[in-house]
Amino acid sequence: MRIAPTDGRSSRAAGWNAALVGKEWQLSAGPPTGLVKLLRMLFLRPSRSDILTAAAYWPVATAVILPAYVQEFGWPLALTTMAYTVLLDSATVFCLVFGLVPNLLVARYRRPALLLLVGFMLASGVLYAGGYGLILRQPVAWTPMALVAGIIRHAFSYGMLAVLLTGKRYFEVQQRLVLSQKAHAESELRNLRAQLDPHFLFNNLNVLRGLIQHDPRVADEYLTHFAGLYRYLIRHKDEDFVPLTEELHFGQEYIYLLRHRFGAAYAFREHLPTAELEQLLVVPGTLQLLLENAIKHNAGDEDDPLVITIEATATALTVRHPRRPKLTAVDSTGTGLANLRERYQLLTGQLLQVRSGAEFCVTVPVLPTAGNSRAGRLPAWQRAT
Repeated sequence: MRIAPTDGRSSRAAGWNAALVGKEWQLSAGPPTGLVKLLRMLFLRPSRSDILTAAAYWPVATAVILPAYVQEFGWPLALTTMAYTVLLDSATVFCLVFGLVPNLLVARYRRPALLLLVGFMLASGVLYAGGYGLILRQPVAWTPMALVAGIIRHAFSYGMLAVLLTGKRYFEVQQRLVLSQKAHAESELRNLRAQLDPHFLFNNLNVLRGLIQHDPRVADEYLTHFAGLYRYLIRHKDEDFVPLTEELHFGQEYIYLLRHRFGAAYAFREHLPTAELEQLLVVPGTLQLLLENAIKHNAGDEDDPLVITIEATATALTVRHPRRPKLTAVDSTGTGLANLRERYQLLTGQLLQVRSGAEFCVTVPVLPTAGNSRAGRLPAWQRAT
C-alpha cells in the first residue's frame, strides 16, 4: 500500500498467514525439464473472482493512500507513484499467493520454491527501493541494510491485499473440501445401490443358472469373474481413487459378464498403452458406468455388433461408440453421467467431456500418482491443511 519515504517515515502495516493456503492445481506427470516447465508447475492461474477481488480492493486502497501522496508529492508525482504501487503490489501478491507460498507446503516442490522465494524477496526489495527512488528522484543507498529495509517496507505495502486473497483462497479450499466430503457420502450410497442393483444381480444369476445346466466348467469361470467384480466394488467402496490398471482389470471382468449375457451383439476394442498407465488414478466404478450407459441406451446386433472402444492415455480415459438408440424407450433418470460428472468436478477440479453426434464419446480425466502417497486418498490440493 503506502510507501515509506527515505526520511524514515513509517507506513501502514498488515501481516498475513500464508500457511493456510492449500495447493490447488493439477500436478503434471514427470519431473520438470527446464525453467519454463518448473515455473508452470509451481504457479497456478488466478480465478476470475481473484482478479475481481484485487480490482475491487484497489479503488478503496487508492481512496485512502492517494490523498497522502498528493499532500506529500503533488498531483503528477502522486498519480505516478500510486500507479507503480498498484502494479508492484499486485504482481508481488499474485506471485506469492498463487505460486511460491503454497509450494512451501508441498514436499516435492519445497526446495525450488524456497530458492525462488529468496530470489523473489531480493527482487522485491530492489524494485521497491529502486522504483520509488527513480520515481521520486531520490538517491538510493544500495547497502544490505537498505535492501532489507526495502523488503520490509514492501511487505507492509502489499500485506493487506495478501491477507485478503489468502483468506479468500483458504475459505474456497475449505468449502470445496466440505462439498467433496458431502458428495463422497452421497455417491457412496448411490454406488452401493448401483453395485447391488437387483436387476443386474438377477440377470447375471439367470445367466449363471443356464451355464450350470449346460456347461458347469464355463459356469465356474463365469462365477469367478462375477465374484471378482463384486470383490473389487466392495474393496474400493470407501476410496476416492484407484489405480487405472485396477479399474481396467475390473472392466475386463465386467466385459466378460456382458459377453455371456449379450453374446456377440456388442464388441469391445481397447487401446491401452500399459507402460503409460502404471502411475495413474481414476475414480472407482468409472468404466462400469460408462460401459453400462453405452449398452443401456444403444442396440446391439450379432450380425452388426455395436463396437465400443476403450482408450486410455496419460491424461484421460475415453469410452466411445456409434450412436444406435434402441427402438423401445429406455427407462432412465439420466443421473448416471451427471453423478459421475459431479464427482470428478469435486474430486479433481476437472470436467468430463461428453460429445454426442453420430458417435457418443465420454472422456474422463485421470490423475498422476505423483503427490498422492497412496491410492484412495484425496489429491494434495484438496486435503485440509
